[in-house]
Amino acid sequence: MSSIINRFLGKKSVRNEELLALADRLSFRNSQLDSFLIDQHIQSNKIDPADFFAFQEQLLKLHVDRLESMQVELSLLNKYLQLAERFLPAGFTVKWENKLQSQEEMMLPPLILFPVVQHAVENGYNTMSSHPVRIRLSGSSKLIMLEVSYRVNHYLESQFSSTLIRDFRQRLDYLFPEKHNLLMNSNSNTSRITLTIQL
Repeated sequence: MSSIINRFLGKKSVRNEELLALADRLSFRNSQLDSFLIDQHIQSNKIDPADFFAFQEQLLKLHVDRLESMQVELSLLNKYLQLAERFLPAGFTVKWENKLQSQEEMMLPPLILFPVVQHAVENGYNTMSSHPVRIRLSGSSKLIMLEVSYRVNHYLESQFSSTLIRDFRQRLDYLFPEKHNLLMNSNSNTSRITLTIQL
């Protein structure tokens, strides 16, 4: 709404590069050191600690300013989901569909796909196998579209008001100004987040 008013009044919003750069690093760190997953690991005896720490070590080797291949991103995301399935209560399931073309050529900021999936894992009502977290990746060498849907958690006042999502929005603004879209909507049963990035 403010952007519409600014356009009407002829005002231009000021882009604060320093704050956006900090948000970029904060969002990256949120995904790199996922407090929800770490907490699940501490409370759970369902997994060999060496397996969890090996994954965490892979994440810690990433650098916010160094691009990674899509193959690395998807491999880490797949490992994250495998760990989540082992940590979380019975009934948590993921349906994953990858229709992305030419992914071996893609380079992108590390962990850029993580926040949307992490949000669904942490905030969805994910204890019923009949309502899995659904992840669909599609696009081409020039465009990525990630769609994530999950069962609404009726215990939450707002489905999308997490710091994870707020920081991620600013990271996208910093890295892909005018070249991304983050759409979020929900009804009484399902929440859906759709991320589109032009490369």
